[in-house]
Amino acid sequence: MEILSRSTILYINQTRQDSFDKLIGKGFSEALSWRNTFKKVIFICYSSNNQYLFKKIYGNCFLIGLPFDLSFSKIKSVINIGKNYLNLFYVLHNLSKILDIDLIRIENLLLSGPPVHAFSIIKKIPYIIWLGGNERKSLVLKYGKNVFSLLLSKIIILFERVLLSKANFVFPVTEELLELTNKRKVKNKYLSPNYVDLTKFKKILSERKDPDPNLHVLYVGRFEEEKGIRTLLKSIKILFEEIDIFELWLVGDGSLKPWIMNFISEFKMEKVKLLGKFDHDEMPKIYNSGDIFVLPSLTEGSPASLIEAMSCGTASIATKVGECVNIIKNRYNGLLVEPDNPNKLSQAIKKLILDKELREKFSKNGRKSIVNYTKNYKKIHEHVYKKILNQ
Repeated sequence: MEILSRSTILYINQTRQDSFDKLIGKGFSEALSWRNTFKKVIFICYSSNNQYLFKKIYGNCFLIGLPFDLSFSKIKSVINIGKNYLNLFYVLHNLSKILDIDLIRIENLLLSGPPVHAFSIIKKIPYIIWLGGNERKSLVLKYGKNVFSLLLSKIIILFERVLLSKANFVFPVTEELLELTNKRKVKNKYLSPNYVDLTKFKKILSERKDPDPNLHVLYVGRFEEEKGIRTLLKSIKILFEEIDIFELWLVGDGSLKPWIMNFISEFKMEKVKLLGKFDHDEMPKIYNSGDIFVLPSLTEGSPASLIEAMSCGTASIATKVGECVNIIKNRYNGLLVEPDNPNKLSQAIKKLILDKELREKFSKNGRKSIVNYTKNYKKIHEHVYKKILNQ
């Protein structure tokens, strides 16, 4: 009997959920895609309503939400991170009493690294790190350049040195993060793309057959500083002064939502629509309803939303950060612009709004590029999982 079918894998993801009525983010989809491979799949994320969440699906898959609030307040954030360490270790300890955990996969060093490392030492359970972004850059963008962000950055550097070197395997998703693993002398590593279900995220020809005369410019992601949402809104304000044949659809949520609503109200931008959050299974329809996808990030890893949008054939624009520069080949399958530049971004969006042939070219080439970019994802990860569990 193959070792994976006898094993339980535990995914720890930074997704934040209000409830499990809607499963937000690609993390769920990726974890659940292993349900026919592993004996059990347990997915742990964070609950934004400060309550424990639990749900059993598909018989062998369990979803757990830990109460957590990453407040904008500096002192409260530190306290909450400390509470999260205790909560996560408590859950891991209790899970180990009722089932055998064979492998742990984490995605965020600051939020889950220390308790997982401690638990791994005590229980002798291997863990894998999926290194999806530069956490130090994100902290500086969130809190600014000050003593607090400098202190947290020093702590993350310490975590990097310990956790990356002690992990059984590390999957960096960008060349920059691969270089970080080299700097930390990580032996077992592999530069990995992000995950996308190519059978779900594809072109659905019927989705744009509606009477709406407006083109739809789409943003999908968290409303946070590092995602460049302020830059996007400023670029759209500039663009509305020139053309008025499109709507901006914002899909997601986050701490900058009040700022977004005030900005929309102040400049009377009625054609900016906040659509909220959607179950991940609904996202292919959302991407297919968009004519242009925009990712204005200030820092990135390997962005799932960009990969999903291009896989659905939505003409895409992204900033020159992280893995975006390898996913998009400028003017072949999308457009690349400098980050934090509303004027350049508005020009790129305008270009695609006015050029249908270019949108169609990016749609076709984008899908083709993503198929090639992600085709070996499951095979690579399955090989690593087997190797670790057989040791």
